Amino acid sequence: MGEFSLGTSYSMTHPGHIRTNNEDSYYVSDKRGLWIVCDGMGGHQEGNFASHLVTDIFEKMQMSGSFDEKVDAIISQIYNIHLILKKKAQTTGIDAVVGTTIVLLYIEGEKGVSIHAGDSRCYLLRDDHLSLVTLDHAREIQTQNGLRKVLTNALSAPGELSLEVKKFRVQKRDIFLLCSDGLYDNVSSELIQESLNCLSLQTGLDLLTSYVLSNEADDNLTAVIVEI
Repeated sequence: MGEFSLGTSYSMTHPGHIRTNNEDSYYVSDKRGLWIVCDGMGGHQEGNFASHLVTDIFEKMQMSGSFDEKVDAIISQIYNIHLILKKKAQTTGIDAVVGTTIVLLYIEGEKGVSIHAGDSRCYLLRDDHLSLVTLDHAREIQTQNGLRKVLTNALSAPGELSLEVKKFRVQKRDIFLLCSDGLYDNVSSELIQESLNCLSLQTGLDLLTSYVLSNEADDNLTAVIVEI
């Protein structure tokens, strides 16, 4: 198996212009090959608690064994967090929601995996082609105020948690983007691809951020770009 250099990441988070609190959270460790973005839900305090619980736990989590054993440990940890958040919601009050989306990227050598629940996304730019690694766990419903997006799957959301796990081979010069919907809902796929094609990916991240913030920016936005 060929040797790869570890990924180099560039990251940002911003509350946007409407919300006073940032319920998004992210964790990056180029050394460990682990990158995570979470978008909390349930109100300021609850959403912030949920998203940061994920990133705090993974920051401290130790992993060992083969790649597949590490992936199994990551999945088990996510289900443990799901149960912790469920219990937190039960003690918070009737119909309380203390939940979060998660999109996680783990890379070891030529092996990679994305694990997600919710509508935070992982994009891949490979050979100048932009694709979505993840599929949104969400649907639109009609309300009196128009269409509204509802999550069908997330940590501590109603129903059973179902993680989407995709293993793949990593190629040199792959570029990944993990982001919350506060980012991708406000930019086009063309702008995402243009940003990931920038000679400097920090410049690309700044381009995405400034574009969203130059408009309404009615949600928290978080992005992590990983260059192999």
